[in-house]
Amino acid sequence: RGYAFDFFFFCIGVYWRQNGALPPPTGVDVVWSRTDKPGFVLLYQAGRFVTDHQHPSFKNRVDLQDRQMKYGDVSLNLKDVRINDTGTYMCRVLNERTSSLKIISIVYLSVPPDQKTITAESGQDVTLTCRAPNNNIFALEWERADLKSGNVLFRVGCDIILDDQHPSFKNRVDLQDKEMKDGDVSLILKDVTINDAGTYECDSLTITSSLNVSVVQLLGPLNLYQKTITAESGQDVILPCRAPNNNIFALEWERADLKSGNVLFRVGCDIILDDQHPSFKNRVDLQDKEMKDGDVSLILKDVTINDAGTYECRFLMVEARSFKHSFIKLVVVCPGE
Repeated sequence: RGYAFDFFFFCIGVYWRQNGALPPPTGVDVVWSRTDKPGFVLLYQAGRFVTDHQHPSFKNRVDLQDRQMKYGDVSLNLKDVRINDTGTYMCRVLNERTSSLKIISIVYLSVPPDQKTITAESGQDVTLTCRAPNNNIFALEWERADLKSGNVLFRVGCDIILDDQHPSFKNRVDLQDKEMKDGDVSLILKDVTINDAGTYECDSLTITSSLNVSVVQLLGPLNLYQKTITAESGQDVILPCRAPNNNIFALEWERADLKSGNVLFRVGCDIILDDQHPSFKNRVDLQDKEMKDGDVSLILKDVTINDAGTYECRFLMVEARSFKHSFIKLVVVCPGE
């Protein structure tokens, strides 16, 4: 389970002296509770465990470390620790001789979210795995840590909410199982590019108001080439490239083997022709001059065999301090080959 650490057991050691006697007197009741949850975590009363008002999230997951409570040890053994177990726990002891309830220990437990790492190649569809405890899910949100605004996917009930979706994920994400059977809330991300690399967070809120968190790290392509495009001589070809959004300060297309000059250079809304290589004069343009949704793909007209090579798309976002890169390999063949 993405939200759980299996086989990890958390134990809280508590020892006390009652009138200087060890072990403690008989008739001791032990209550473990969590300050932010109704009910109790564990109740040991009159020599037996009482489960009538136990919070359901702790059912079959807790026990005393020593049921005989030797030397006053009323430590709690919490099994299969999950992110949802994060919180403040209180141990209280009721002694029948004094009829008093005494706080023995207050402990804060912090459980970091489980994290998976997935590697994908450019152009692949990739599944980012996440699982909730069940399919009684009220709300689900996928986010990426480095996005300053917008989400990857947001669903409430049976509806996908697109109002705040980041444009770079438009028409590129879906749930692996729309019915979320057995709590499967895994995300399919289509046509992966190097710009998709990052840390993704899956937050699911169940009807019982239990928040489940899972973290998935997606590593970028191992190869630098985003795509290999093949075109016939005389065709117009599109070299695809996409930025996170259209807040682009500068854009440059280059070809690796050109000793001087660029393919296309744009700053703000202006195309700068001063240093353009003469072989691309009047032959290149942007597919979308407004660069909607970060589309900075290049149209190369009337392709010749001399246009073959490795093209680099470099863009500088308004909010960034360094250029991001994307590479495309163009192969040109004779018609009919």
